[in-house]
Amino acid sequence: MSLQNLDDTGEIEHLLPVTSAKAGETTAGAFVQDLLGLPAAVRGATCVGLDDFYRTVMALRQNTIASEFLGGGKDEARVLALEVLLGLWNEDLAGLEKNASEAASRYRAARSALAAFKKLRDSGALADPDSVRASHEQKQREQLAAAERRQKADAALNVAVGEHGRLVALHKSSEAQRRKTASQAVAAHGKLNGATAEHARAEGELTELLKPASQHCTCCGQLLPEREPGLCRQCGRPHPGGGDRREQQIAGARAKVERLRLRLRRLEDDSVAAAAKAAEADTAAAAALVSRDAFDEGHLQPARQAAQQAEKEAHGLSRDVAQLKERLESADYISAQEKVIKTAKEQMDAAQAARDAAVTAHEVRRKEVTTRWSEFFLARLKQINPEVETVSIDPADFTTRVKEQHTVDKTFADSSVAGSPKVATNVALLLALRDLGRVDPGVRVPPLLVIDSPLAGLGSQGLDHATGLRLIDTLIDIADESSPDGYACQVIAATNDPLPRSYPGVREIRIDADNRFFDHAPRRDT
Repeated sequence: MSLQNLDDTGEIEHLLPVTSAKAGETTAGAFVQDLLGLPAAVRGATCVGLDDFYRTVMALRQNTIASEFLGGGKDEARVLALEVLLGLWNEDLAGLEKNASEAASRYRAARSALAAFKKLRDSGALADPDSVRASHEQKQREQLAAAERRQKADAALNVAVGEHGRLVALHKSSEAQRRKTASQAVAAHGKLNGATAEHARAEGELTELLKPASQHCTCCGQLLPEREPGLCRQCGRPHPGGGDRREQQIAGARAKVERLRLRLRRLEDDSVAAAAKAAEADTAAAAALVSRDAFDEGHLQPARQAAQQAEKEAHGLSRDVAQLKERLESADYISAQEKVIKTAKEQMDAAQAARDAAVTAHEVRRKEVTTRWSEFFLARLKQINPEVETVSIDPADFTTRVKEQHTVDKTFADSSVAGSPKVATNVALLLALRDLGRVDPGVRVPPLLVIDSPLAGLGSQGLDHATGLRLIDTLIDIADESSPDGYACQVIAATNDPLPRSYPGVREIRIDADNRFFDHAPRRDT
């Protein structure tokens, strides 16, 4: 919604939301309400805003003027809105009333709790305070002893866990050594097997060389002739290097066999040593495993069970002590609660005294305002309906009672359903409110009043017709008043029939089939 101050052409327009979705955001309604000087009063769950003021004291709608009191709406909102306008709403008083109500609630709750406790005590559901106190002290001693046992058990468990960790680390180290020596033994045995095979092959080669040389030719098979030393028996040529080649091969094969035999013996010694070392490491790993498992079963598990048992016992005793403490507090509850009740009553009395003092002063002002308002209400109502004798406005909820000649006084709801008394009540009460605002600075009436079809609900014959004419006269009388105080107003009234006569200062704008709106009305310079 766009709002702009037309008296100041240089001021920028204000763009404000109709409804607020953010905390602290100002809505258009709140902005206008602030311009009118109307605070946002709150009482309990009721909070009045511009809409409540509008439908209560700023506008009478055609569909409610002859059926609802001051435009309808909730009674709580209407009463609170009228209190604000009459200067009767006091935020401090509302706080005092709230404090008194809350103090009374606390006092009643404290008394109710004590009564319920005494009922349990009288029924035997609560234990004797001395017995509960003795049990509580005994359990506290048992709790301290259990706490010491738990500390010792935890200390023993920590030692056992440390030792068990050492044995686990020792077993891991022994197991790693066992795997390492086993691997070394396997490798040594593999080397031994290879050397054995190689030595066997060398011995086989030597054996083949030591067999007697063949006496026949390898080509024709005939017996070879004898040759001189150094000559080959088969071809007769000298041996290369001047020696016997076969003897050289035998000598080389024997040297190889001897070398491999020495290597084989060394590898056998290495294999035996590796196997012995592996067996020793295996024994050590097995012993470490046995030690670890034996310690786990014989020391760690018993220490852990002892610590768990001590912890369970300590927790159980702590729970028992807490329960006994609660029972002990309950056993001493009466004296403590009586002190609470005494304090609550003192607070309640003080809050009620402060509220009553404020209410007394407030009620005096409330009665003064409603009495003066009733006087203006009677004057305005007699303008519309001369048959009215007495009127009153209830100071509590501002409802009206009207008495006409030869009848009993009636509320708005009890008035005739024909419309005339209800229309007159609504219009006269709002006009009287503005009359009150002229003479009472504490009354804050918004400078706006809209009466949509003031003759709604009134007939065109008989008493209704006469009432309608007097209502028109009253509205014209208001419009003719001077306005230095800001309470006079311009009146635009819609009627079905022409006015019965001409009125000074009143213009009639007729509506017909050709002119259904005010756009054909003549303009005025002032």
